[in-house]
Amino acid sequence: MDMIYILYGKDKSMVSMKLEAIKKRHHIQENVNIYDAQADEISNVLQDLDAYSIFDDDKMIIVNNCTFLSSKNTTNYEVDPFLVRKDTDMILVLVCPSDKLDTRKKKVKEISGCATLYSCLALDEKSQKFYVQDKLKEYGVKVDFKTLDWMTSRMGLDPMCIQNEIEKISIYSKHPTFEDVQNLLVVEPMNDIFKMVDAFFSQNGILLLAYYRNFRKLNMQPVAIVALLASQIRFLFQVRVLMDEGKAQATIAQELKANPYRVKLNMQKAMRFSSEALLYNLSLLADFDQQMKMGKIDKDDGFEYFCLNLMMNKE
Repeated sequence: MDMIYILYGKDKSMVSMKLEAIKKRHHIQENVNIYDAQADEISNVLQDLDAYSIFDDDKMIIVNNCTFLSSKNTTNYEVDPFLVRKDTDMILVLVCPSDKLDTRKKKVKEISGCATLYSCLALDEKSQKFYVQDKLKEYGVKVDFKTLDWMTSRMGLDPMCIQNEIEKISIYSKHPTFEDVQNLLVVEPMNDIFKMVDAFFSQNGILLLAYYRNFRKLNMQPVAIVALLASQIRFLFQVRVLMDEGKAQATIAQELKANPYRVKLNMQKAMRFSSEALLYNLSLLADFDQQMKMGKIDKDDGFEYFCLNLMMNKE
């Protein structure tokens, strides 16, 4: 059984899940020591690795921020001391917060060859579907294509949430119907809001209303839904303005204090609109929001009317 594991990627949920899987595989309960390669001296880690216990209990050592395995080392660590201990009886887990390991380095390639590698990359829409299918298979749950499509479009991109939802479904039934899944699955709100923004900009009132109703089924208030939609468009507007100023992705992420990946996705979307158009759409939502709060229109009927107007004004 392999005793060295390397986890690479920036998805914290995925890292957490893999660590739990390793603990389960080796029947580890509490005997876990955690180090940070950016804060703890390597000598402390090595001393722990060399300290054999007189007891039979397995011990797991986790070292976070192992950037010495990537192209940009931000630590004082080196690979050699871990290679010397590659036959350790301890369970050693090196966690590298990078999308890939730098196997151009001979030592990194060598330790990768004697370790079990786990990718902990963030899911996107394409990989999410494969992940859902893998988890359904793992829990022995069988669904038809219609149900699978419905699930993947509403489960979001958090791997831990996906696993929890599929585990819940598996407890209910190994062969759930479409209606079963609809009743059991907790829809991921942020996944729908991104699609809601796209429907809004394409002036697809029917789709926009469908996503609105999904939120209402989750007992979200209309004012909160409009605010959530407006916040996404406002962020897109901010990105567009900074792009017009000639600023790069890293600078925009820094100025907006936002995740670089989120900025990247919004930069791609912002290319389709001018800052003026985005500001105009924000004003439409602001006007609608004000009418709701003043009680001039019924909240649910008002949103349906808003969607109808959106389609009628489509060029």
